[in-house]
Amino acid sequence: HAWREISSMVGFRNTARGQAVTDWWDNGGDQIAFGRGSKAYVAINHEGTALTRTFQTSLPAGDYCDVQSGKGVTVDGAGRFTATLGANTAVALHVGARSCDGGTAPGDPDPVTSGVSFAVNATTSWGQNIYVTGNRPELGDWDPAGAIPLDPAAYPVWKRDVELPEGTSFEYKYIRKDEAGDVTWEGGANRTATVNSTKITLDDTWHN
Repeated sequence: HAWREISSMVGFRNTARGQAVTDWWDNGGDQIAFGRGSKAYVAINHEGTALTRTFQTSLPAGDYCDVQSGKGVTVDGAGRFTATLGANTAVALHVGARSCDGGTAPGDPDPVTSGVSFAVNATTSWGQNIYVTGNRPELGDWDPAGAIPLDPAAYPVWKRDVELPEGTSFEYKYIRKDEAGDVTWEGGANRTATVNSTKITLDDTWHN
């Protein structure tokens, strides 16, 4: 892999796979942060100004390597760390990268090329975010708590790439969550798709 930011996120994704989304935070705009169980945590700043914040995680206390920058980060006994994210940067921590010597856990495989690129046109109110869930563990098995958050950088289109094995047929739906954790499911029947030999792109519109 030519870029640390890409190769290191393979280890992050493998560590986070199957873990529920936890400790969600956003500023109502393009700054978001969330954990995946007690295994991983990511903060993303898609805005044009820096973000300095103390982030609450469910990670075990100790030293970690931010696999985006290659710099060390310390999580305290309450699961918190403080970081400054420059404009259009991110911080990504996971339990497989506790030091920056190698950046990622040993044995990280190359990323697979089969999967799904979700994209849905969905409007939201302040404090709301869009997620996708479905009948696969990678999509949270229909559990809103394990649904995959979509990226609002291209709002009103929300996007996220998810790896699924080649040949997988699956059902899915989009949901809207607010700051109180209330969930609204989109209307209509379950959506369906099948992963072919390359990544498929789903261009959807929210069903009222």
